[in-house]
Amino acid sequence: MDVGNGSDDEPQVEANNASEAASSGNQPPSHDDYEAWRRVGASSSNQPPVWDEYLRRRMRDDSNWDNMFMLTLAAAEESALPAFKRMPEHNIGLRGRDYIIAILNGHPNNCWKLFRMEIYAFEALCNTLRANEYLTATREVSVEEALAMFAYTVAHAEVQRVTADRFQHSTETVNRHVYAVMIALCNIAPDVIAATHTTGVAPYIQGNPKHYPWFEKCIGAIDGTYIDACVPAEATNAYLSRHQQVSQNVLAACDFDMKFTFIYAGWEGTAHDARLFMDALSRPGIDFPLPPEGYYYLVDSAFPCTLGFMPPYPRVRYHRSDRHSNSSFSGYQDYFNYRHSSLRNVIERTFGVLKKRYRILKSMNPYKVTRQRYIVIACCVMHNIIRSITPNDKIWHKFKNSNLAKGQTVEDNPDHSTHMPDMSSASAQAMAATRDSIAINMWAHRTAH
Repeated sequence: MDVGNGSDDEPQVEANNASEAASSGNQPPSHDDYEAWRRVGASSSNQPPVWDEYLRRRMRDDSNWDNMFMLTLAAAEESALPAFKRMPEHNIGLRGRDYIIAILNGHPNNCWKLFRMEIYAFEALCNTLRANEYLTATREVSVEEALAMFAYTVAHAEVQRVTADRFQHSTETVNRHVYAVMIALCNIAPDVIAATHTTGVAPYIQGNPKHYPWFEKCIGAIDGTYIDACVPAEATNAYLSRHQQVSQNVLAACDFDMKFTFIYAGWEGTAHDARLFMDALSRPGIDFPLPPEGYYYLVDSAFPCTLGFMPPYPRVRYHRSDRHSNSSFSGYQDYFNYRHSSLRNVIERTFGVLKKRYRILKSMNPYKVTRQRYIVIACCVMHNIIRSITPNDKIWHKFKNSNLAKGQTVEDNPDHSTHMPDMSSASAQAMAATRDSIAINMWAHRTAH
């Protein structure tokens, strides 16, 4: 065994190990690699490889480093781009101003489908808001576009990001202008939501032999309705209606032209109509439109019987249909309740128009509770203006019939005296006497003919 040659072979073994280690991964050649190759060249009788050739062979298959370098360079260039060169988010199709111009000058059905009103009603609303600078245009949004964003939101119960996509604005811009329109509509509410016929005979009653002359002193109807609400979890119980739905209770009065003459919104769903009624009468600043002396509103049995407010007879069936034979009435009280219901349901039909036009009232967006109250008032303002401009649009036509579907009757009319406020007995007796006089005379006229 030649022991002396072992020292000559050791550098070769070290060199091979170093070379394999350097070639086993994707690491670049290090100083140790270079030293290993230098020792190989110094001890080997063969011609040592050139260092540059080693580097070329070492890096030939290592494409990852080139890719990483290019990606790093691209990221650095992108971060250095100025802000105005970044891609805008809302740049699809016509922007808001041009979009509104196209809608108002296009097919009439487009305006109806988007905003639930005719074109000339939309333009009248814009002029009303523009008058006295209730709503002003900004550099980026016109009055027409602001109203369109609000009308689209409440008509379809859309969230802000959907409205932003429709009108190609940021959600912040949409939120700001929807709020501005809501406040502007609430500011004109005292002028728009007001009684129109306070004396004389309402044209609707005078032209209807079922109601004239019996209800010639009636100026409208009052009732409460539930509007969908979105409240924090801890307040849910207070807003649960008797139908176990989270709602706000809204008290309203309307005339026989189906216009609101009073709106009191924002109460919890657990609040009874009589409680809202008494609060509206007594709270300073509410300005409830009391009827003139001798006139009255029609109310249901949840309200007190007192001067100015005529409920039906308690514990007597309250009819909801005109489909009765001549022998279907048991007496003057039964017949009176039937006619009372037929006339009072104008408030129910008015609520029906309101909720049909504005879907947000049945599916409220998650606004603050105060804002939800203002949404209701703003929708009622638009309701009245649209009614004045287009009295026969599609929704009005659907609800103009005072008769409800066949078979909709309430067989018993329970006494809600446990919820009724303490009223003057003299006032209650006076209104009860008026009700008896109307009922007896109306029944006598029926039996005589």
